Amino acid sequence: MSDDSFIREVNEELRQDKVQEAWSKFGRWLLIGVVILLVATAAYVGWDRYQAAQADASGDRYLVALDLAAAGQPDEAVAALEALIADGHGAYPDLARMRIGSVRVAQGQPQEAVAAFDAVAADSGAPQPIRDMAAVRAAYVLVDSGTVDDVRERVERLTGDSEPLRFPAREAVALAAWKAGDIETAFGLFQQLVDDAGASNGISARARLMLDVIAAGAPAAEGAAPAAPQAATEQPVPAAPAPAPAVEAPASPDGGAVVAPESVPTAEPAAPASGAAPSITMPTTDLGLGGADVLPSEAAPAVEDTAPVADQPQEPASDIPPALSEPAAPAGEPVAPQGGVN
Repeated sequence: MSDDSFIREVNEELRQDKVQEAWSKFGRWLLIGVVILLVATAAYVGWDRYQAAQADASGDRYLVALDLAAAGQPDEAVAALEALIADGHGAYPDLARMRIGSVRVAQGQPQEAVAAFDAVAADSGAPQPIRDMAAVRAAYVLVDSGTVDDVRERVERLTGDSEPLRFPAREAVALAAWKAGDIETAFGLFQQLVDDAGASNGISARARLMLDVIAAGAPAAEGAAPAAPQAATEQPVPAAPAPAPAVEAPASPDGGAVVAPESVPTAEPAAPASGAAPSITMPTTDLGLGGADVLPSEAAPAVEDTAPVADQPQEPASDIPPALSEPAAPAGEPVAPQGGVN
C-alpha cells in the first residue's frame, strides 16, 4: 500500500466519524424540523383552501343581496348585507358595507349612505384601495347633500398627481366648487381633467361638458329657479282714424238744416294689403259703437251717396221696385243718410 492510499483511507474514516458524531447530536432535531415544515405546509394549504371556500360562499351571499336590491327589495338586501358583515370572509364584509351605502343612496337617504361609506374609509383593517374608494363615493354623495368643505375633507388627499383615484376625486371637488359658486376653482379642475390623457373617457366627457356649461354662464345652483319666460311681444293695435269733422249745412230759409250730400267730404278708403281682407272703419256714433271697438267683420258698410251727380246718367225709375223706393223729403226737412245708424 502506498502512502497516498493510506492517507486517503484515513481521511475517509475521519469524515465518517464526524458525520456520525453530527448526526448523533443534531439528527433528531433535523427530523423534527422536517416534520414541522411538512405539517406547516399542509396546514397552510388546507387553511388557504378553507378561506377560499368561505370566500366563495360569502361571494354567493353577496350576489344574492345584490339581486334583492335589484329586485326592488332594499330592506331585505340590507339585512342580507349586514349578516354578511357579521360573519363574511375576505373582502366581502367591506364590500357589503359599501353596498349598503349604495342602497341608501337609491332610497334617497344621503346621510345614512355617507355614514356607511365613512365607516369603511375609517376602518384601518380594510384594504387601502377599498378605503379610498369609499371616501370617493362619500364625496360624490356630498356633492348634492353637503358642502364643498365636506367634499374636500374626504378626497383632498386623493387629488395628488401620484394618486390612482385622482380623477374622480378632482371631479367631485370641481362639482362641489361649481355648486358653491367658486367658478374659478371648478374651471381649473375641469380643465385638468380634460387635458390629462390618463383620465377615463367618461370623466373627460363630463369635464368637457361642464366647461361648456361654465362658458355659457349657466346657473351654478342646482335648485335655482328657472328664468321667467319672456312675455310675448304684443302687437300694437293701430288707433282708429279720427272721424272727419262735421260740416254744418247752411240754414234753409224756413229755419231747417238741409244737408247737401255733395258738401260732405268722403274719405278715400285705403287700399288693402295683398292677401288681406279689407277692413272698414266706421265713425263713432252716439251709440258707443265704431272706432277701435268695432271689429272689421262687424263694421257696417260705408254709406253711399244717393244724390244724383250732374255728369252721371241716372238710372230709370222703372228699375226700382215700388215697395223699396222712398218718397222724396219735403223741402225744409233734414235728409237722413241711407243705411241707418249703426
